Amino acid sequence: MKGLVGQCADAPDPERLWQAVLAFFHSRDIEMVSYHLGDTADLPGGRMGFVEDGFPEAWVCEYIESNLRVIDPIPELSKRLSRPFLWSEIEALGDLTEQEAAFMERRKKSDIGEGLALPVFGPKGRNAYFGVGFAKSAPAPNSKQIFELQCAAQVAHLRFCELIEPPRLRVDLSPRELEILRWMARGKSNGVIAEILGISRHTVDTMGRRLFDKLDVNDRTTAAIKGLGSGLIQISNLDVV
Repeated sequence: MKGLVGQCADAPDPERLWQAVLAFFHSRDIEMVSYHLGDTADLPGGRMGFVEDGFPEAWVCEYIESNLRVIDPIPELSKRLSRPFLWSEIEALGDLTEQEAAFMERRKKSDIGEGLALPVFGPKGRNAYFGVGFAKSAPAPNSKQIFELQCAAQVAHLRFCELIEPPRLRVDLSPRELEILRWMARGKSNGVIAEILGISRHTVDTMGRRLFDKLDVNDRTTAAIKGLGSGLIQISNLDVV
């Protein structure tokens, strides 16, 4: 694992980074690797926002030509669960639509076998996931091995994010909403924020609800965490003066 961390840090471009990632996973009895970022064409050999190695070519062609990503349940499950899960668990983890169930049937017929989805998290909401398929002769990984694979995927994703063009922020807060979010992150109540900004408590309440909606959160703590994670606010700006 230490070797991969160093190789990721030293990788000068996405292609070199991808090769380091493949070498690591292959050394862990992983035969198939895919990386799904979804919003960029800057991946090495990327097609439709993903890059892969070792998957059956017929399945890859079908996935692309039939645009199967629109009915693939793995991306949404990765977002919702935020933890590794086995491919064989997918149907039990959520109520699949008819199209998603049909996708899983097509996937089984492709003889891909067992593997893991590894959700990864990046700056400014740039999240993704790795898919890793096990060698058919390899035993199922234990929890410690899964954790190592998750860590490797996360390290690689953060380096990919550094090497490729950052996406536009998907959260569009007004300057006043951003001010309110910053003061919320400092632990100030709506009444105190109103006094600081010289506006009414009602205005702060209204703008607070609006920024909650934009951030898709229900409370101040989660709003602050999401603001930090998306880059909307910086830790250096949270010192009370």
